[in-house]
Amino acid sequence: MKTACLIGIVLLVLTAMVGGTAAQQDYVVELRVGDAAGLFIHNVPDASQPPSNTLHFHSVDNWCAPLAVANSIVFLDLVAEFDWAHGVTGGGIEVWDLSEYLGYFMATNGEGSPDRENSRHHSSGTLRKDTPPGVMEYVRWDRDNLYETPPPEFSEKRGLDWHSELVEGNAWEEPLDSLLGSIEGQIPPVACFTYWNPVIIEKEEVEIGSEKVLLSFAKWGEHLSSTEMLHKENPKVPIEEWNEKEGIGHAVTVVGFIKGDPDGARGPLPNTLWVIVHDNWASTPENIVIPWDHVAGVVVFAPR
Repeated sequence: MKTACLIGIVLLVLTAMVGGTAAQQDYVVELRVGDAAGLFIHNVPDASQPPSNTLHFHSVDNWCAPLAVANSIVFLDLVAEFDWAHGVTGGGIEVWDLSEYLGYFMATNGEGSPDRENSRHHSSGTLRKDTPPGVMEYVRWDRDNLYETPPPEFSEKRGLDWHSELVEGNAWEEPLDSLLGSIEGQIPPVACFTYWNPVIIEKEEVEIGSEKVLLSFAKWGEHLSSTEMLHKENPKVPIEEWNEKEGIGHAVTVVGFIKGDPDGARGPLPNTLWVIVHDNWASTPENIVIPWDHVAGVVVFAPR
C-alpha cells in the first residue's frame, strides 16, 4: 500500500508541474505501457564499459559504478543544465573520461583515493559504501584542489558542494522511497543490485512527446557471481565480479519506473513494480525494464 500511495503522489506532482515552467517538464514525462504507468527521464546518456583508461589504471574491468554515476552527472550538467550542476563535468567531457576520475575517487578495483575503504581491501569493483564519498569528493574537486590525481585536461571543472548517500534496507521501503523521489526530482539515481543477468522477453515501443522509445522488458536470469561465462559467449559483455559480502554488486543508472502490468492478460509480463535502467553493458539494449528485485541499495545525490 505504501508503494502504491507514493507512486500516486509522484504522478500527481508531475501533473501539477506540467502546467508550470519548471525545468522538469522538459525531461521527466509520464509513461504508460498497457496497464502500467510511471515516470521516465529522457535523454540520459547510456555509456558502456570499458572507459578509455587515459589515467592508466591497472584494470578498468568492473567499471559499472563510475559509469552509472557518470551517465547521471553528464545529464545534470550538459543535458538538463541545472544551475547547481553547472561546470561539474568540466564542460564537454565524454562520459567515459569522466568515469575515470569518478573511478579514482571511488577507489574502483582498489586503485585511487587513499580515503576510500577499497584502497585497503583492493577488491574488484566498487564498494557501495565508497560510492557516495567518491561522488562528493569528485564534485568538490577543482583546479585549486587536485588531490593526488593528474590535473584534468578540461580546465572548466568547478568545485561544487553536493550531498550523496547510500540508502540500504528493505527494498520496498527506504531504497524505493529514495529512488522514486530522485526520479521525480529529475536526478537519475544509481541502483545497486546483488548481481546482473537480465533476460529480455518482450519489447514495447512507446511515444514520449515527438520521440519513440524502445523499452526492453526483462526477467531476472539465474544468479551469477561473475560474468565469466557470459563474457566467453559474448565478448561485448564486460568482465565483472560480484561479492555481496564485500558490498560489491552491479550498479546501473535508473531513468524511470512503471507500476502495473505492461502487457495485461495477453502476455507473460507480471503485474509489479518495474525500474527502467541504463546498465552500462554494450551487449544489452538501452532501456532495460526489469522487476524491482535483488536490490542491494540506492545511491542518490543532490545539491546541499
